[in-house]
Amino acid sequence: MKDPEFGAFIKRERQRLVGFVRALLRDASEIDAEDVVHDVLVRLLGKPNLELPLDRMSAYVYRSLQNRVVDHFRSRGRHVSLDEETEDARGGLIDVLQDVKPDALEILQSEQGRQGLFEGLDSLSPIEREVVIAHELEGVSFKELASRWNMPVNTLLSHKARGMKKLKIHFQASREHL
Repeated sequence: MKDPEFGAFIKRERQRLVGFVRALLRDASEIDAEDVVHDVLVRLLGKPNLELPLDRMSAYVYRSLQNRVVDHFRSRGRHVSLDEETEDARGGLIDVLQDVKPDALEILQSEQGRQGLFEGLDSLSPIEREVVIAHELEGVSFKELASRWNMPVNTLLSHKARGMKKLKIHFQASREHL
């Protein structure tokens, strides 16, 4: 298998192989198509007794790439694209309030509702408060916050999730005041 014919095949097909993997990974940002192709080709080159005609080798390589992508998703579970909002990120302030009180929008428009929101925000740690305010009230994306604050997106998501849980507990405890 380590003959010049296989090397020519790889040079000729490399872009198609990468494109094939990109199509399989269209919603995944945590793994790079180039890395998958490289990984599969290295593994194939490491197999000592793999002797196939070149026309069958092409099908074998494509099938190996597909299997590698499937293995990746099985072993890692569901991954989040950094370009998309996660379920936790979409679970916004209004959602938390509506869990407690269905007419949350009207409540926030009242002086008492705003006061309850400010009290809830004051109960958060400084970083949780900053993330919740930036994302929920100012509409700044996690990607932009990560760049601004030089923090990983997942760290910001964790701070927001903890902050939202604390806010929900705060609003549930003060349900009768809202």
